[in-house]
Amino acid sequence: MVNSNWFNALSKRLWQVRDGLKTADYEQHEELQARISLVVKTRWFLLALIAAYCLFAGSSYYFSRFGLFLSRSQTFFLFGTVASVIGYNFLLHTYHRRLCCCYRLVNLLQILLDLVLVTVLIHLSGGASSWFWPVYLIITIEAAFLSEHKRDVWLVGVCGGLLYGALLTAEKLQLVPNVRMPFVDSAIHRDGLYLLLIWLWVTLLNAAVSFIGSYFVGALRRESSAVKESEERLVNFLDTANDLILTVNAEGRFLYVNDAWQKTLGYTLEETGTISFFDIIRPDCREQCSIEIARVLAGDTLSPLESVLVAKNGREVVVEGNLTCGFDDGNSQVIWGICRDITERKQAEEQLYRLAHHDILTELPNRILFLDRLQQAKALANRYRHQLAILFLDLDRFKIINDTLGHPVGDKLLQKVAQRIAGCVREVDTVARIGGDEFTVILVNIDNIDDVKRVAQKILHSLSVPFNIDTYELFITTSIGIALYPSDGENIDTLVKKADIAMYYAKGEGRNNFQFYTPQMDANADKRLLLETSLRKALDQHEFRIYYQPKVDIVSKQITAMEALLRWAHPTLGLVSPAEFIPLAEETGLIIPIGEWVLRAACIQNKEWQKQGLPRMRVAVNLSGYQFQQRNLLEMIRGILEESGLEAELLELEITESVIMQNPDFAVSVLNELKDLGIHISIDDFGTGYSSLAHLKRFSINTLKIDKSFVRDVEVNSADAAITTAIIAMGNSLNLKVIAEGVETEGQLNFLSENNCDEVQGFLVSTPMPAGEVAAFLRERCGADSWPIGRETADG
Repeated sequence: MVNSNWFNALSKRLWQVRDGLKTADYEQHEELQARISLVVKTRWFLLALIAAYCLFAGSSYYFSRFGLFLSRSQTFFLFGTVASVIGYNFLLHTYHRRLCCCYRLVNLLQILLDLVLVTVLIHLSGGASSWFWPVYLIITIEAAFLSEHKRDVWLVGVCGGLLYGALLTAEKLQLVPNVRMPFVDSAIHRDGLYLLLIWLWVTLLNAAVSFIGSYFVGALRRESSAVKESEERLVNFLDTANDLILTVNAEGRFLYVNDAWQKTLGYTLEETGTISFFDIIRPDCREQCSIEIARVLAGDTLSPLESVLVAKNGREVVVEGNLTCGFDDGNSQVIWGICRDITERKQAEEQLYRLAHHDILTELPNRILFLDRLQQAKALANRYRHQLAILFLDLDRFKIINDTLGHPVGDKLLQKVAQRIAGCVREVDTVARIGGDEFTVILVNIDNIDDVKRVAQKILHSLSVPFNIDTYELFITTSIGIALYPSDGENIDTLVKKADIAMYYAKGEGRNNFQFYTPQMDANADKRLLLETSLRKALDQHEFRIYYQPKVDIVSKQITAMEALLRWAHPTLGLVSPAEFIPLAEETGLIIPIGEWVLRAACIQNKEWQKQGLPRMRVAVNLSGYQFQQRNLLEMIRGILEESGLEAELLELEITESVIMQNPDFAVSVLNELKDLGIHISIDDFGTGYSSLAHLKRFSINTLKIDKSFVRDVEVNSADAAITTAIIAMGNSLNLKVIAEGVETEGQLNFLSENNCDEVQGFLVSTPMPAGEVAAFLRERCGADSWPIGRETADG
């Protein structure tokens, strides 16, 4: 329980400030009022006691043989004296609060009046034989209690002795008549020795009481002063404490608040008297706080509490502290609270939690929070018997943008990608970034697989719209792998792994698509790991091969170029398709040395064909997006041309439409420099990207290469025929050569010829062949009048 003196000290301090009084003046004011009030009450008690005794004594005398022995004048003086005491005591009782301004004079005056009137009463009660003289001692004690200085107490003791001595002397000299008392020999009033001895006895006792009284009262005052100083130090400590300290009653009304509380919450002491403690608690915390206060009032001991207070300006302040029950003067219950402002700490904790569970760049959940959400989603799926889907997304060729335009642009792109993905799902779903350009999505409450397909398609469509970042217009696609719970596994790590496997399968299927996990993909994943491990040493062990496929002019039927196609002769897997290992090479960065090797080998081979007397023709080399973004690309090409001795106009670089459209402005500058070198530029897979006519006019290119996906069905599919016709017409209008790849039938050739396509490439002309077979093929073609049908092997 809280000490009541402590509470009183604090309460007084609160009201001192409210009344505008200084601490020292207020305490002295209160102390003087208390002294005078106590003396007045004591005097009432003594008067009542004397009155009761007098009534008893008067009654006893009245019925005794002596009768009433006082004369009428003596009775008059007796009652007059008592009435005087009653009168001024009543005045002090009524007006003592107003008399504190001249308290020393009032105290001396009432002590002197007491001495004089007691002397009168001693005379009226027998003088030298009176039993009333011990009242002098009481008056001396009263003086010790009221007076601030010891000399005043000693002076009262001396005055009491002098007055008593003067009374005895006056009675002996018959200056005042003696009052006869029953049982008393009147001769004692004339006995000088007796009078001297009784006077000395009364005087000595009065002096002793004055000394003893002043000593004890002084000691009590020093102890009281020490207690007050201690309480004052405690009050000052509480007022200057950094913690928030307050006292409220059981109804929540404030009794005390310290300076820290006022500064933190913005309320003044006057304002605390008009509000309740519950008024400053945030509404959603009030009920719990009321419960805790009720427990404290019931005597329970509480653990540290947390709550949210609302400052005067509306700012929320999070506090942590304890509540304790106490008593005001041992009667009314009060609640003491001490708490600290932990708002900044809570904000720091929230920030640390967010940093630990969210991606700093995109503000999406990170891997830790993603796995936690996935665990919760799994539990809900089990409870409500729903499915959930995990989508694993990896941006296609994002590294090119990051390496070319820098990380600031790449970071902004990731932020906008995150926003678009989040806009494609519901609030109950989770979008997370788990590293680099990898994102994951948790779709909950799935009842139909078609819902997952729609979300995946929505994401692909959303990301297909160009991104405007700074001064760049950027294009990005994504590959999505999907795993379902519970059909694809029970363990969340396994589900994430299977979604990852499906994502790589989507990349292998040409990117910019989504794939659901199937068990057959596990074998592909194992193969992928084997390929990735072997790829790192394939170049050093000379496992790569270059095959060449001719490009033919439709009108002249002359071979215009040989396209270099990379093959990998794996020692255990055999011939590996470029579709399998090229994405791996791009992800691992090995595409840079591999691409340089292909370019060098193709240029040297073309120069070798010239030395063999074969017709001059270009050699076409596919340029990876990662190579295209290399800062030293031009220096590398110049070095290879110089090293091989090949003229620049006999080198053709094929760049896919999606690569140059990832950063059109950058592409324009690089293509211009390549064109200035005299190199022939061809846009590969045209029609599958996002080129607009406005962009196409800016590029320094020579040839548009129609993707084989359009050529394949031109004979039977009107849409493909229309697209192919439009591309040819657009290329002709821009004075660009147009070549169609994947030509396999005479019908396709006739369609392309009728629509003014310039060149063709495909199985109808020839399948890809090793370098050693090219010379014989070219010599055979020089005398042929018809199109040779190629071998039934895979096209590159």
